Amino acid sequence: MALPFIMPEKRSYIEWESCISPEEVYSDIVGFVEIAVDNGILYWLEMRPKENGRYAIVRMEGKGKIEDITPKGFNVRTKVHEYGGGSFCVHNNTVFFANYADQRLYRQPVGSDRATPLTPARNSDGSIGKYASMCTNDGKKLILVYEKEHQGRENENLLALANAEKESEPEILASGSDFYADPVLSNDGKKIAWLQWNHPNMPWDESTLMIADFDGSRLSNIKKVDGGNGISICMPKFDRKGALYYIKDVRGAKQDDPENWWNIYKYEKNVERITSGCSEFGDPHWVFGQSTYDFLPDNSIIARAAMLGYESLFRITAKGQVNEIKTEFNNFSSLKCDDKGNLFFIGGSSSDVSRICKLNSQTGSIEVIRKSSGLGLDKENISMPRLVSYRTKDNKESHAYLYMPKNSRFVAPENGKPPLIVMAHGGPTSNAIPCFSFVLQFWTSSGYAVVDVDYRGSTGYGRLYRDALIAEWGNIDASDVHDAVAYLIAAKTIDSGKVAVRGGSAGGYVVQRVMTLYPNMFKAGASYFGIGNLITLVEQTHKFESKYIDNLIGTKLPEGKEEYMERSPINHLDMLKSPMIILQGSDDKIVTPECSREMARILKEKGIEHEYVEYPGEAHGFRAKKNCVDSLMREYEFYRKVFSK
Repeated sequence: MALPFIMPEKRSYIEWESCISPEEVYSDIVGFVEIAVDNGILYWLEMRPKENGRYAIVRMEGKGKIEDITPKGFNVRTKVHEYGGGSFCVHNNTVFFANYADQRLYRQPVGSDRATPLTPARNSDGSIGKYASMCTNDGKKLILVYEKEHQGRENENLLALANAEKESEPEILASGSDFYADPVLSNDGKKIAWLQWNHPNMPWDESTLMIADFDGSRLSNIKKVDGGNGISICMPKFDRKGALYYIKDVRGAKQDDPENWWNIYKYEKNVERITSGCSEFGDPHWVFGQSTYDFLPDNSIIARAAMLGYESLFRITAKGQVNEIKTEFNNFSSLKCDDKGNLFFIGGSSSDVSRICKLNSQTGSIEVIRKSSGLGLDKENISMPRLVSYRTKDNKESHAYLYMPKNSRFVAPENGKPPLIVMAHGGPTSNAIPCFSFVLQFWTSSGYAVVDVDYRGSTGYGRLYRDALIAEWGNIDASDVHDAVAYLIAAKTIDSGKVAVRGGSAGGYVVQRVMTLYPNMFKAGASYFGIGNLITLVEQTHKFESKYIDNLIGTKLPEGKEEYMERSPINHLDMLKSPMIILQGSDDKIVTPECSREMARILKEKGIEHEYVEYPGEAHGFRAKKNCVDSLMREYEFYRKVFSK
């Protein structure tokens, strides 16, 4: 029987009531992070807001039974580089993982509720060990990235070998570089490859791929494969025959040159480029454990590539022939193949929650194994993204995704224009993802248009686009955000008098920057663990990003102090005309609490309308359900109060 049609109620956009509450947004959701396959059995990692942001390993047996593996009291999460990732591996039904509370490495036989520590609580030199990106081919030794956290001096980052059978300090395999990442073993266990790089570069600026022979305890014949001189390399992998593959791009290449894009390369005796397209097969190395491609039993490649922000899946033959695999998804991560020709991945689309999926490479059929939420929205209430490319003030091009208000229960008065929320992603070398998000749909069904800006510096548009932010952080990104809003105003798409801007981390910096640079455009802002004082950031942040700002600003301290002050929003609060809400985690080691506290103190001293909320126990990015719900509700009420005046 057909349901009766209900006439939507006419209300101004700002008076719409969302289809989903902040409580519902986080009531039934988990985050999928990493996938592993061992002996045909699928494992993955879930982040659970309802369990105070705990990460737990889950597996699915061949018969389809899904069960938790991680014992209660353990949280599978590493702090290497603070962003973590690559926090577990599996070998012959034994799980090896890093535990968040003590950062020790543990061994756990699948089916057992006991996990045995493999590393000490504290090293003999007094440092605390942290571990990521573990791999093994025998279950007796683990090759991994090893970070030693010291008190009073910079951390050490190393490539190391850990005993997988008893507790001991890891043995050092390689040292001398500032950073190491992504060690991989050949199938026969006789070769190891890894990435390394040095200050002031980030891995997407310049990194080096190394390879060495391995006898089970030591490295020999260590040599450089590729990298340096402005070359960025990511995601090395050995194929099933022992050849080494990796992804790279090159600084300074022209826009339509394949070297301007993260393409796939192969190394045996020489380096050979496998793909030559103007699309991105790689991702910036913010976290460990990323995988955008893998090898099928016939040694062909299944890979994900991004073009203008949207992602597609491709099969690549040994000769480099590229064929698209059609799916309903536009976002793919953690690609892993088994020995039967199945591809497992985390898939995202614009119309449904993310899912763990299995693709049969022979038939193309896809099985959904797990959804990140049992909740959903009716299609008539889902706002779909539209890619918008627009000219900037300096006559370049920038990009954004536009979502218009959508709610079947309400209709706006004729000629009404919606308020706008501008979203500024973090990184800043990250990107907007045009996938379904309950948070985003919360805003659009509340009557807001949303524009998610991929300002210059974002990933997904080639190396030239990413490198445009070098020496221009706080200038070009802020200008591109301004120009996105100006484009929508000129098109008469939104209400120019009701524009808010929100963002976290580097996105929080953008919030504070545009509100002081363009005070007449933005009427409210929400800065999540954002940066108001660049000097405070540099003095207090962690090793991984401690020199990142040198490249982004184009100078370093102390000689660049004047430029740092100029680009710090905290020094331009005399320009601020609009209220700001600031939200911060007390345990953040990346953007430390003082960055937000300092801003809140000065706003209070100057009598500028603001709210400051600090959540105990939260680090960089909120994970506990109660804090996620509270912060979203506070932000919503803040905008309603500002725009209702």
